[in-house]
Amino acid sequence: MLGPEQLLPMLRRCSDLLLVVDRAGVLLAVEHQDLQGHEVNFTENVGQSLFDTMTVESRLKIASLLEHLDTEPSRWRQINYPVSGNADVPMRFCACAMDAERVLLAGQNMHEIAETQQLLMKTQQALENDFAHASQIRTRYRLLMDLCADAILNIDARSRKITSANPAAQRLLGRYLAPIKNHQFPSGFDTDSTATLEELLQQALSTGRADDVAVRTADQNHAFLASASLMRDRSESALMVRLTPLSGVDDDPVRQLRVFETLLANSPDAVALCEASGEIVAANETLAQLTQAPSASQLVGRPIGNWLGRSARDYRLLIDNLKKNGVVSKFSSVVRSDQDVDTEVEISAASVSDSRFPYTLLIIRNIQSRLHGRLPGGDELVATGSTLKDLVGRVPLKELVRESTDMIEKMCIESALEISRDNRASAAEMLGLSRQSLYTKLRRFGIADTPASSD
Repeated sequence: MLGPEQLLPMLRRCSDLLLVVDRAGVLLAVEHQDLQGHEVNFTENVGQSLFDTMTVESRLKIASLLEHLDTEPSRWRQINYPVSGNADVPMRFCACAMDAERVLLAGQNMHEIAETQQLLMKTQQALENDFAHASQIRTRYRLLMDLCADAILNIDARSRKITSANPAAQRLLGRYLAPIKNHQFPSGFDTDSTATLEELLQQALSTGRADDVAVRTADQNHAFLASASLMRDRSESALMVRLTPLSGVDDDPVRQLRVFETLLANSPDAVALCEASGEIVAANETLAQLTQAPSASQLVGRPIGNWLGRSARDYRLLIDNLKKNGVVSKFSSVVRSDQDVDTEVEISAASVSDSRFPYTLLIIRNIQSRLHGRLPGGDELVATGSTLKDLVGRVPLKELVRESTDMIEKMCIESALEISRDNRASAAEMLGLSRQSLYTKLRRFGIADTPASSD
């Protein structure tokens, strides 16, 4: 029978590490070492105890390796070797007695196996997370379909058969499409509506979406507003058709909301719906024209303050007045376009008091043409001009100039106070004055008693 020393050449080929230790665990010699990719050199540990070089949790395993070796070799045990500044090197060892004093430890590098196990664990966790996320999405989808008051039909794009329908579809269309599932679509509608729905489906297949066509059932008792969307899943395509009942239009909140949205979209005044932070949630094309943006969709998600106001204080002042009064009307300001063109506007604003919907609606009216060619207080300036002509020759020019300058300065200050809703800090900024200079002029022109709003 071959002893451990005769087996050393074979063990060197089969193992990454061969250590000779005494029964107390002190390293006597390193017979073989091939730990590629790791800065580990067991030769430097000769004369040291393995209990001092291995990790704490591995010491009991080393002790168990060195016990009961006279009868049979030990079983494999995993032991971690610490490396300064890097992760521990995982290895597994088995031991056999060379003689009464010495023990041979054969080790294998488990680093690649440990990495594979770690990758497998991460992959398993990712799959479980994806499965849980997909399950949540399915649950939300089913809940939305169950709560929706409109009929929702999922249709196979190739066969045009209904694959699923929500409870509202069962209730609204059950008598016309029985059974709904696997029923051919469109059917149960009058001739014109069937042709219209065919065109609707074809448009959805071509462009991805088709909106709002009116259709009627074959018995003419029910009317719907139909829309369709295309959904793709790998090589499969499906159409989602939504049918909104048109009976009792005046009492249908969904229909009323759509009509309201259409009216705002076509409004000659610019309309913007903003979050509490000022970011635009929705806007119409009139606002896009004012700001010279490519389209209204380009404005969504951007702060309204990027375009609104003579200065940054204008929008803050508007919001402060809105919070204080609930509504604001005829707030004078300007809209600055992306090409630095200013347009004089009047703004009306309202906010929702419900904290769950912290939105602000701004209606912005272009008054540039109304103001074109004249200044605020223009009639007064014309009248003053006529008066000045009458005074020429009777009053020295120096006094005329001084009186005219004071009058114009007073009118400008009053106009700034009116625009800023009597906010003196904002008025001073508009006029290019310091607050102290503005206060001095207010006292000088006898308007110092006007109550000032908070700055």
